[in-house]
This record gives sequence, structure tokens and C-alpha cells, in this order.
Amino acid sequence: MSSDHARPAPGPRHTGPDVPALSHAERSRTLVAQAQVGTLCTIAGDHTGVAGTPYGSLVTVAFDGEGRPLLLLSSLAEHTQNLTARAEASLLVAEALTPGADPLALGRATLLGRVARVDGGEVAAARDTFLAAHPSASYYVDFKDFGFWRLEPVSVRYIGGFGRMSWVPGEDYRRASPDPLAPAAAGILAHMNQDHADALLAYARALAGVPEATKATMTAVDRYGFEMSVEAPDGPSAARLAFPAPLSTPDEVRKAMVAMVKDARSRLAG
Repeated sequence: MSSDHARPAPGPRHTGPDVPALSHAERSRTLVAQAQVGTLCTIAGDHTGVAGTPYGSLVTVAFDGEGRPLLLLSSLAEHTQNLTARAEASLLVAEALTPGADPLALGRATLLGRVARVDGGEVAAARDTFLAAHPSASYYVDFKDFGFWRLEPVSVRYIGGFGRMSWVPGEDYRRASPDPLAPAAAGILAHMNQDHADALLAYARALAGVPEATKATMTAVDRYGFEMSVEAPDGPSAARLAFPAPLSTPDEVRKAMVAMVKDARSRLAG
């Protein structure tokens, strides 16, 4: 079944087959690396009168080096009692909502699998990982009714907003790594859009194949390249340009984009 919505066709996208982009596994890992809260869905027990019904609850979460969710749960909580009876669960995490944004346009990922108690020699590592993400949990981490639990993802449902969605196998998810530019992406976009509109227009005209472009706005950036929304007399379009090689730091991005704008201006002058 197609994952595309039955919506009007967008403007042309100027992206060649050789322009790399983040996989959905990488996008999922990038999203969860920045998440600290989620909705945990467990299976309601017999005492609820609706046994077998999904039960959702808000939880704080941290993620280990393989992207596995770590939860600090009280044995008194309903979701912990549910997990003790049935290990199947899912965890939904989403990008932070900004004022005025459409919630359904946000990226989100639902990790499905089984949850088990973290015991023995793994507790110390789980504790360090969780407290690094949630320092305030140090107040209750040693309460006797609290313990660490870990979800082993078998499958991940990734949705990157409208029209970008897929199922990601758990193994692909674990092998992927978060995009190293994600923490700096918002700053890079703001800087380029506010201070370098002329460079973006040069990229669009010379490198993205939109010679009649009148305006270009950077909309996304990652280790492999960046995306733009381009305006032209014949209508809007989207473009993606690749970096010469995968990048890891904002300084590497700055140097790459300086080189690219020199190339773009040289082509336009020629």
C-alpha cells in the first residue's frame, strides 16, 4: 500500500539520483536522540475490566548507544504492572511543538517491541545514561519501588510529517546513527536565511537547476546536504544539494557552503 497521501502534486523537486539523504532509520535515530518524553503504550490487565486494551501513559525516557529506550519506572505504576504481566509495548516520541506549528507536520517515531527489567551489571550503565538526560531523577532514582526497564525495538514506525513515512526494521534502526548536525541545524538555518539570502539564491540558480529563481529559503540541513524551498515565476519547487562529503560539525558546514557559493557564482558569471 502506498504511503503517499492523495494530495495535489507538489512543484518539481530538483534532486538528482546521486544526491544522498538521511535514511528513515537515520531520521528515527536522530529524532529519538533529542527526545526526553514519550507515550508508553502497554497492555491493560484483567483488573481493569478491559483486559487487552492498549493503555497509554506519559513517561520520561533516555536512549542508550543503540537507540534503545530506557525507562525509570515505579512498581506502583499501572504501566509497570502491565509490563510485568505482558512485555509487549510501544513508545511514541515526537519532535517538540513550536508555537503556530501544525502538530501533524512534526516528525515522530513509534518503537515497538518487548520491555524487560534491567538487572545485574547493566544497571549502572542504565543509571548513568538516564541521569545524564534527567538529572532531576536523582531525587527518586534510589527509591526501592523504582527500577530501570528497557525496550528492545523490533520495528519502528517513522513519520516525518505529511507524505514521509515507513516501517523501519529494528536491526536497521540499531545500526543507524543520529545525524551529528541535528543539535546545530536550527542555528545553521537561521544564519543562512537571515544573513546569506544571496548565497541561497546563487545555489538555487546555479547548482539546483532553477535559473529563474527569485528567492530561496533553506529548510533543512543534515550530514549529507541541505534542502531549499525555491520560488520562481513558474511556481515553487524544492531542491536538495549534496555536500562534497558527509559532515559532522557546523564549521565543516560553513567551509563547504563557502566553497559551494564560490562555485555557484563562478558558474553564474561564466
